[in-house]
Amino acid sequence: MDLVSEIPTVDAEVVAHGFISLAQLQQARGEYGAAKTTLENFSHLAHERNFFASLLGHAGAAKARLALAQGDLPEAIGWAEESTLDVDEPSYPREAEYLTLARVLIARRRGDPEGPYFDDALRLIDGLLGAAESGARMGSAIEILILRALALHARRETSGAFVALGRALTLAEPEGYVRVFVDEGASMAALLSEFLKAPRKRGRGAQQLASLGYARRLLAVFESPHMGIEPAAPAQHTQATGQPLPEHLTRREREVLSLLAEGFSNRGR
Repeated sequence: MDLVSEIPTVDAEVVAHGFISLAQLQQARGEYGAAKTTLENFSHLAHERNFFASLLGHAGAAKARLALAQGDLPEAIGWAEESTLDVDEPSYPREAEYLTLARVLIARRRGDPEGPYFDDALRLIDGLLGAAESGARMGSAIEILILRALALHARRETSGAFVALGRALTLAEPEGYVRVFVDEGASMAALLSEFLKAPRKRGRGAQQLASLGYARRLLAVFESPHMGIEPAAPAQHTQATGQPLPEHLTRREREVLSLLAEGFSNRGR
């Protein structure tokens, strides 16, 4: 980022991707002040170099998500109300912003169960999921399914939440995704714990067993001391034989980074 800031000819999307990724890393490490400063530095640089408004929109959404992680719901609501996002017409170029909007709506629903936020969140999530699946963007589909599961869980629709979570686990397990689950915080830890404790019919298939083992390993990441999250209640299941998931890049993530290094855009991910 120091090098990027000194070279005015670097592609604006690369600059935005770098700053936002750095902020996400700092946030994952619990360095919320540093993450906020990184995003503020990007906003300053973006205005200085007259970056497209869409890139500033991505940074604004990242700030709102950081506010949610810090428990600052009013700031996140302020961002949502100032945005021009329409829950009925989500678009792929602004997918990251719409995903953050869905998170804000879910959080508002937890604080106001009688409000309209759940219906808005679910309508938005379903629209995003349909677009992601039709475009074969499985990374996006996994994240959207996770949000669907959290939204349904917040309204105590447990069976629907388990279905959405099960689909997300099935898609994510082959590539070993970790952070897309862990970054959702304590609400995801609670959902994974309930998912593992739920009674199931006998004669489980290999795919279901793999998903359960994967869920146990994800929950173990939440319960590690450095996470700073209150441990969820332990699941009443036999421990899976697999080792805890390493927090390294997946094969697909390495491919994307290689392409970015060669100057390609991340639009098609």
